[in-house]
Amino acid sequence: MKRVLSLGLVLLMLLVGCAPADTGNDTPTTDPTTTQSTIRLEASEVARYQNIVDTENKWLADMQLSNGALPMTPIKDGTVKVTPYFADFTALALLNQPEKYAANVKAYMEWHFSHLNTAAQDHNGLDGTIYDYNITVEDGVVVKEEILTDNGKNTYDSTDSYAATFLMVLQKYVEKTGDQAYILAHKAEIGRIAEVMFGTMVGDLTLAKPDYRVKYLMDNCEVYEGMLAGAKLYKDVLVPADQTQTLMLNRLEQGAAMVADGIEKKMWSGSYYHPALDADDSVAWEFAWSNFYPSATAQTFPIMHGLIATDSQRAQDLYAGFCNAYAWENMEIPDQYYWGSNVYLAAMMGDVERVSTYMALYERVMNRHLFPLYNADAAKVSMAAYLMTQMGER
Repeated sequence: MKRVLSLGLVLLMLLVGCAPADTGNDTPTTDPTTTQSTIRLEASEVARYQNIVDTENKWLADMQLSNGALPMTPIKDGTVKVTPYFADFTALALLNQPEKYAANVKAYMEWHFSHLNTAAQDHNGLDGTIYDYNITVEDGVVVKEEILTDNGKNTYDSTDSYAATFLMVLQKYVEKTGDQAYILAHKAEIGRIAEVMFGTMVGDLTLAKPDYRVKYLMDNCEVYEGMLAGAKLYKDVLVPADQTQTLMLNRLEQGAAMVADGIEKKMWSGSYYHPALDADDSVAWEFAWSNFYPSATAQTFPIMHGLIATDSQRAQDLYAGFCNAYAWENMEIPDQYYWGSNVYLAAMMGDVERVSTYMALYERVMNRHLFPLYNADAAKVSMAAYLMTQMGER
């Protein structure tokens, strides 16, 4: 469902001298000026982005609950929501500074593993899933955990993406820390999580969840990267220790190839990606640049998750279309949230100018860490800033 521009964001735009963009034209009219990875930043710019990494990662780590969960927003007293999918991006950002935050990520992974559902606990009968939680805190200590419900039913936003992004966390954790023993100790749970993605695969694409039979482009891009991350985890750690794990390695490698093929053949129209398909592969959501979510934002996900190279003509065209539809770097989007994924993509594309513009706005207003900023958006801002620091280190 398309979100509407909130009054708070309108006031924010007025504060920083912006106005909502006219996004009625579905055809790109100009090309964005992007730069590639040959760019080297000055030391002062690298220091600026490093400060953003430090500031945002500290905020993310400081909000961690006493039981290891990573909530959407900070809390000392009261109830806060924990969405594992969003928490995964927090962990991915923190792992860019493993010397500081590996222990935080390990505590989160322990929480995540301990909250996996059995088939009997999952309302769809799918083993290895995880629900969203409301967690109550008193004086900084967790006193109660409750599964989030909707109309009396336990909820998660998806099963395919939740599994995929946690596999990304596990793979990055062992890559950054070398802690293979932890991965081996959780071999059984990792296998269950990998099975979740296959649990909703219909043909060569995954449904969001068993009781929501839509194949989203965003989800399937994450599943593609999650399967590759899982395959690397098995190849580097689990299979060398136990050859019987080769079967799952092969399934993940083949699964990633199937998803990539399905996205290309069934979701790519020739000039844009279909944002979603029904279970029978018919188009579930018509594309238009004027529809910010899920239509326009979905076009960025094949780039972010490695399905198409950033220097490919297709990636350049899609990024041009997105930038011409929305002055996202000025937060001129029809959505109340900050969409840190936009600046993360821009950093991947080497679009130094737009990254700088967005970050200046973030530094002036957004990193006051007030609603509607939440953990995943701040994490993606941190990840974007981290990519920018690498431009000064090559």
